[in-house]
Amino acid sequence: MIELVVTIVILAIALAIMTSALSGSLSRSTTAAIELQAVALAQAYLDEILGKRFDERTRTSGIPPCRATAPPARQCTAEGLFGPDGAETRARFDDIDDYHGLDEGDGQATPLQDANGVTRTGYENFRVAVDVRYINVGVGEEEFGLGVGSELNDQFDAKLVTLTVYYRGLTEGFKFSAYASNF
Repeated sequence: MIELVVTIVILAIALAIMTSALSGSLSRSTTAAIELQAVALAQAYLDEILGKRFDERTRTSGIPPCRATAPPARQCTAEGLFGPDGAETRARFDDIDDYHGLDEGDGQATPLQDANGVTRTGYENFRVAVDVRYINVGVGEEEFGLGVGSELNDQFDAKLVTLTVYYRGLTEGFKFSAYASNF
């Protein structure tokens, strides 16, 4: 009888340990699944954004690049003018900086969409926010020393695209960044 009671106690302790270990691993696997979905979503958005031309005033081929010193028709868009041009809709975005300020998905007026304006399914609890800016290559600035030699020495040489993917219930978003060069 005593042996039976000891066996039951040992089994109860082992079962409690196994249950707590399994519940911990289940919560970690849920987070991993969310992270995996966030990466896939970010990749889709970055592929779409980086597939556009560098600037409104850049030819589709990228040559010649826009510059501050170029004739007015070839000057790069000022950073303060980033975002959709006029009444331009998402389906008509034609350059990288049109995506600046894009914020769609969970809790926003616009659901997550693909490049054609079709709502993405399976991402109902996600939100995507996009920020675009020129790189800062001056001494003491964020991207100082980024260029090899003097290749990135002009304010208009590259844009930094930062995409933040949020998931409902998580306090912080996942940040993804990519550079697009002006060539």
